[in-house]
Amino acid sequence: MAIMEWKSELSVGIESIDNQHKELVAMIAELNDAMGKGKGREVLGTIFDKIIQYAGTHFAYEEKLFATHAFPGAAAHKVEHAALVKQALELQGKFKAGQMTISFATLDFLMDWLKKHIMGTDKQYTQFLVGKGVK
Repeated sequence: MAIMEWKSELSVGIESIDNQHKELVAMIAELNDAMGKGKGREVLGTIFDKIIQYAGTHFAYEEKLFATHAFPGAAAHKVEHAALVKQALELQGKFKAGQMTISFATLDFLMDWLKKHIMGTDKQYTQFLVGKGVK
């Protein structure tokens, strides 16, 4: 399976946010690597938990920037964040309850989610925040 790698096209032009996105990409690659090596459920669960926790931290960071700089698209972006977190937490709950395994379908979900979020909604705030001096 071709795992997601950081590419310049994923950059939103704000170093602090790009660094967080790079970290999320690296965590997804770590999960893929652990799966490929046949790591156990506990290891996969720990990495999956780390991805979800870090995504929450990243979303909070973005939302703080939106509030600080009065980004007009903040409300819609926050709704998308909440929906993504809800989806990820549902998967996490099913995993912890033994109702699912972390599979390549889970990886596809994570990669698709991150790529669409960066290339779609995150690119919408770039010009606005850069114009406010955010780096």
